[in-house]
Amino acid sequence: MPTPFVGAAEGGEGQALATGAEASAGEVALDLMAAQRALRLGFPSAAVVLYRDLLQSASVRSGARPDDVHGAALAPERSSTPGGSSPNAGGDRLPPDGKGLGTEFSKMLRLGLVTALMDDGRFAEAAVVLGEVPEAERGAQWRLRAGLLAAARRDFVEARRLVGSFRPDELPSEERAWALFLQGVLADAAGSAGAARSFFEQAESGAASPEAQARFVLARARGLLRVGEVSEAAAAEARRNMERLRGRTAGLHFARTYAAMLDALGRKGEAVAVLQQQLMALPATLRGERDDFQLLLGLIAGAESGPGRVALRNLVASGSDPAKQRAGLHLLAQVSAGEGAGGMGGVGQLERDLDQLLEASPAHPILDDLLLVRAQLALSAKRYAQAERDARALLEKFPGSQRKAEAYGVLMSCAWEQFRYRASADFAAQAAAALGAPPHASGAPPHAGEAISLQRFSLGVLVAEAWFRARDYLNAADAYTAVIRDLLPPSGEVAPSLLIASVGDLMFQRVLSEIEAGRLATASEVLNELAADSRFDAVSRWQAEWNLARALQREGRMVEAYERVSRLVAEDSAGDASAASRTPSALPPELQARMRWLQARLSLLAGEPEETLRLADALIEWMPEGVGEALAEELRSSCALLKAESLFRLGRREEAVALLQEVREASARSNAAVQSLIVEAGYYAGQGQTVEAQQLYTKLADDFPDNPTYAPYGRYQAALQAERRGQDANLEEANKLIEQMVTRYPQSPLVFYARLKQGDLLRKLNQFPQAQQVYESLLNNYPQHPDVLLAQLALAECHNAQSMNDSAHTGRALVLFEQLRDRVDAPVDVRVEAGLNLGHLMLRGGQADQAEAVWWRDVVTAFLLDERMASQLGVRGRYWMTRTLLELGALYERQSRLDQAREAWALILKTGLPGASLAEDRLARTGGDQRLSALDD
Repeated sequence: MPTPFVGAAEGGEGQALATGAEASAGEVALDLMAAQRALRLGFPSAAVVLYRDLLQSASVRSGARPDDVHGAALAPERSSTPGGSSPNAGGDRLPPDGKGLGTEFSKMLRLGLVTALMDDGRFAEAAVVLGEVPEAERGAQWRLRAGLLAAARRDFVEARRLVGSFRPDELPSEERAWALFLQGVLADAAGSAGAARSFFEQAESGAASPEAQARFVLARARGLLRVGEVSEAAAAEARRNMERLRGRTAGLHFARTYAAMLDALGRKGEAVAVLQQQLMALPATLRGERDDFQLLLGLIAGAESGPGRVALRNLVASGSDPAKQRAGLHLLAQVSAGEGAGGMGGVGQLERDLDQLLEASPAHPILDDLLLVRAQLALSAKRYAQAERDARALLEKFPGSQRKAEAYGVLMSCAWEQFRYRASADFAAQAAAALGAPPHASGAPPHAGEAISLQRFSLGVLVAEAWFRARDYLNAADAYTAVIRDLLPPSGEVAPSLLIASVGDLMFQRVLSEIEAGRLATASEVLNELAADSRFDAVSRWQAEWNLARALQREGRMVEAYERVSRLVAEDSAGDASAASRTPSALPPELQARMRWLQARLSLLAGEPEETLRLADALIEWMPEGVGEALAEELRSSCALLKAESLFRLGRREEAVALLQEVREASARSNAAVQSLIVEAGYYAGQGQTVEAQQLYTKLADDFPDNPTYAPYGRYQAALQAERRGQDANLEEANKLIEQMVTRYPQSPLVFYARLKQGDLLRKLNQFPQAQQVYESLLNNYPQHPDVLLAQLALAECHNAQSMNDSAHTGRALVLFEQLRDRVDAPVDVRVEAGLNLGHLMLRGGQADQAEAVWWRDVVTAFLLDERMASQLGVRGRYWMTRTLLELGALYERQSRLDQAREAWALILKTGLPGASLAEDRLARTGGDQRLSALDD
């Protein structure tokens, strides 16, 4: 039956991690780093889009988790996947809890958006965004940006007031140079050229990176164009000064001033002509002045126009000042981001320019910048191979470059976007290493290196999530632990703007990683330890408890799950205010109600139906205030179903059937009515009354023929009940029911499993060629299905069976079994079964030595003696491992190698595999030591 967690039909899938509009912490980190990289490399318009998306995500994201790329069935006992829950079952995340992203993080995003808009020359938009920040949150960073905007509109009085309203040490270290720059602008406006020059030089020397220096150069050049109101008389005076001082340094200054005045008067063409004439007359020795004129020409004419683009390209190609070359590159990149891939000024033209510059000899002085910009362009266009080549070239040619972290960031993004999460985790770790030691490790104050700390935190989250997405849960658990321990020390000295995810989110994910790794004992210990941490909020803790309880339930440890949930509910009910528990007021009422439902459900699964009746009645009578009516009604109907199941367990069949009938009569078309049929049919199936069960499942399909979930499910389950009766006529009936289901509901997710079952039925009917066709059609039509390897295994077994009479099938079976045994992405259980069958096939072909090697080396050693792999063995895998050891021992016995035979059988006992009695019998028969003393360490 479904949980009220989702309110979905039987077998509805839940997400351990976030979906839809909700972005995971890793995705937020990836987008944040992409926005920052775009801003640094001269793509402010791209950064604007990313920052706006992040702000939108921040406004809707509440308790989100990374996408669970391998969702799990939520049904406590049954799932839509025949045969039980997915071996890669994911965790459940209860609905939004209202936490969302922190206000400090949202404020940081807003400030980043303002910076990007200012870099893109969109000052009016920047002012609007800045004005949206509440008065109480307008700290030093806000006032710095407001001052820069005031200076840009020439409101120097307001700019001066703002710059005097904060101390530079209130700013993050990477922004303090901008305060110096603003003071330089104000000094220049006041006519103090010497002071202005001093401030500008201090700002440029204090820049945190070459890219930051380039931004100062660009901002200073743009400042020349903001000359305020200009009269024709003033322009004429500037022209006379330019001509009077021609050939002198002062004359060049007046030439730039005159060009800026012409631009302000709307006479852009004349301004461009003046600058071009000055460039033509400049002596070759004045390379610095040439850089200035080319940069100004690019700004006035525009990087998208012929003269502007030519000037900027020449500046980048042959300029004398790397900072100004980078500024020119930023302008070219900036305009390319807003245009198409072809034509003048577009991305295509920029890439052609970059190609020529990168191929030039000798090597360009800002070669690493060129490589990084081209890599970014390729990444944006999803040309991953090109992006990776350029990023790797940068790392190889410039091992000491300050852009190493950026290059690794490009590689990380390429891998992530191509779902190569292991590689992405590795590149993220290398990017973090390229940043140097964490600020708190060197004793720096909280604000010092905040940008680097933010990058480091983002990378740490990315590493953890990438491992999780790669299903390497052990590494994910370690990575989440490192983020929590190293980047979020309990002292609380980390700036709150770093929290792209709440600490509770990360702690939840830490526990979930242990659960997914199958280390439930460790998960329990970690959860107990985290419960004492004040940063582990109540909602995250309860949701972690939910997932642990469900995992224990899937493992059949119902009593343990029930006891754990009962303790948690008791703590909440008692209102214990200690750190290890949370008061009821800290929890959303929906979460309290759902957890109490789970407690009732687990009590039934733990074998306490009387307690289930009590708990279900208590939840019906006590519904937390604030629970929505829809959920309340769903909980009441779910409790009625729980009571019916409890009555069945207590042997009170008539009462149970009557209660289920009441549910159906109350709302014949409701989800509860459907579940009542499933519960009753499940009871009959459990009692071996397959006819009655089949009738109810058929009724389910017939009563809801238009429902794409219930109808195919009912038809499929009816087929399974027919199959259980075992006669050929029953198998034919089951096959007919499956064909009906597939024909009527071709889009149902059950079609794959129905066809898989159809192949099994045909094999039981000795119709192997027809079964082979079914399995081959599954491989052809569902190549990306998560369980397609089960079809490949069944096809291999089908070929194996046919090889008894037709040797042509032997080779095909051999290849398929070998492929499955060697596929690292295949479930361990499948690989073990394939290895067992492969050994049988070799043994039958007279290759006893090869059969021994496959069973011992490729199955036992690889998947039982390797502790990590052994932990992934499921119920079926453990069964096939026992079969392998029994067969291996029998082979040794036939070869008179009794010591080795006994060792093989003794392994069954030593490792706790099923089949202990068979192993003991064989050991006794051959005179083996059943106490395993020879094998004990």
